Amino acid sequence: MALIALAGQANGGKTSLFNQLTGSRYKTVNYPGATVDCAVGSLKLPLGEVAVLDTPGILSLVPRSEDERAAVQALGNASRLLPGQDIPDLVVAVVDMSQPERALGLVRQLKTAGFRLLVVLTMPDLAARKGCALDPRRLSDALDLPVAVINGRTGSGLPELKDELSRLLEECLAPGPVTLPQSIGEDEIRANYEWAEKVVTHALSQVGRDGTGWGFDPDRLLLDPRFGFVAFLLVMTGLFWAIFAAAAPLQAGVEVLLAWFGKGLSGLMPTGFLAELVSQGVVPGFQAVLTFVPQIAILFLLLGILEDSGFLARGTVIVDRPLALIGLNGRSFVPLLSGFACAIPAILAARTIPGRKERLLTQFVIPLMSCSARLPVFGLLLGLMFPGEAWKAGIGMTCIYLASLFLGGAVSALLARAVPIPASKAGFQMELPAWRLPLWKTIASSTLDRTWSYVRRAGGSIFLISVVFWLLNRFPSPEHSLALSAGRMLEPMFVPMGWDWRIAVGLIAAFAAREVFVSALAVVFAVQGGDAAVGKLLQVMQSATHAETNHPLFTVSSVAALMVWFLIAMQCLATTAVFRKESGSWTYPLLQMAGYLVLGWVAAFVTAQGLQLVGIP
Repeated sequence: MALIALAGQANGGKTSLFNQLTGSRYKTVNYPGATVDCAVGSLKLPLGEVAVLDTPGILSLVPRSEDERAAVQALGNASRLLPGQDIPDLVVAVVDMSQPERALGLVRQLKTAGFRLLVVLTMPDLAARKGCALDPRRLSDALDLPVAVINGRTGSGLPELKDELSRLLEECLAPGPVTLPQSIGEDEIRANYEWAEKVVTHALSQVGRDGTGWGFDPDRLLLDPRFGFVAFLLVMTGLFWAIFAAAAPLQAGVEVLLAWFGKGLSGLMPTGFLAELVSQGVVPGFQAVLTFVPQIAILFLLLGILEDSGFLARGTVIVDRPLALIGLNGRSFVPLLSGFACAIPAILAARTIPGRKERLLTQFVIPLMSCSARLPVFGLLLGLMFPGEAWKAGIGMTCIYLASLFLGGAVSALLARAVPIPASKAGFQMELPAWRLPLWKTIASSTLDRTWSYVRRAGGSIFLISVVFWLLNRFPSPEHSLALSAGRMLEPMFVPMGWDWRIAVGLIAAFAAREVFVSALAVVFAVQGGDAAVGKLLQVMQSATHAETNHPLFTVSSVAALMVWFLIAMQCLATTAVFRKESGSWTYPLLQMAGYLVLGWVAAFVTAQGLQLVGIP
């Protein structure tokens, strides 16, 4: 089977082209010896089916980061990813037509190295918006290479591109030999840019503006040192607030629907042990967590809009200077922001950071970002603290997210001085993508996929934990259950925060998955499956008291301490396992887990005791 490899810079339309070529016929594979994913798909051409390899974005064949190194190695020897393949039969060099100079430098390196090349120009609509474009024929003459044009967002030009791919592959020319450069000096970099500028000047074709521009340049505001950071904070604050406030009516509808489903399912079950397990264990556990799915979907939707429009790339530039003060740089921004969705892909996204110290610091503080698994917990606790006041809960959610950012910054600043690894001397450089209107179909599809992935991932944990906790809460008897015994053993650790054995049991469950804390409380407090789970659970929690003192269990101080605990404490074993793989050692993951658990306990203790000291129970 022939192999086509895609190569090009990040944000240049390479992945959009890959999706157009392969459709849904692709899978993600891990490059051996490096924790970097490459996508491998298939494309049907008249000559038969060919393999398509999408590599991480690169600017040069001399790599600086782990993902760039894996991309170059895959181009030079694809057999480690696809047995039987060696040098790609054809390399498609992707060039963003709206800003081609840096991409053409890579094209020159690929040609010099000996690869068979097809240059594909992407984003012709953005080039037209700027009022200029590259003439494919002139560019082909200047490069002495075949050139094609495609709009990866709409698929325009795809049939012509497939015809060109078929023509080149049918020539049956053997690839190679390929010689990859080992280093690149400043003189060569300068020569590449000068050569690229001459090629662009030769191939430039002036055209009229297409009238689809923004009408103004947003970068004048967002990249301004005086107003950019303020604008960035306002946008991010709006995002965090919307996660709670905008989701409130959707949550109410989902809760009613789940309550109706739970009541109907309970009515179909015959009385007995199994019926009690389903109605008191499984159904309440699912209801208590799935009610918060609208919040998670809104988070994924808004992040997708910010990414597709080009805002996240601007945010990277804006926060570069503040991040430099705490030992990081602008490349840390996207992984940190991804941590608000899930820590695992966020830690993987940190591979793009060239410096080892900056990469480890970023991965170390990512778990402090409030991931989507915490949303059900914070949503429940904020609903308990501000019953019926969605706007206050929305402000509270915003404060939680901002607190996670400041906390992560403080931890990074301390570790930057303590970690005995020299800082990278490589400066921060980034090619800003052009502003684009979001492709709503793609964003909607991505939001649905990521939300369903969360539900599917959480579903197994919820089911297992709900069943186990219901059994532990019933045997050998409700008055002397195993859950009660385990909770009583741990209760002394949490008494200073105002928590009892039931909360202690929920915290144990949260080590499997943080969101399971909500379903564990639903089981421990015996919320029936036919009820509107979250609403009923809130009522039960509001009236819950300590068995010995008869004082309220969930007070302002105890609830605030719980939120602080979940903000800091490391309770995701999957994240620890991924960090161990990325760092290549257990040292940093174990320090991370132990440090955040201790810090979480101390911070929760100080929060509870401090509020009680000023007269807030």
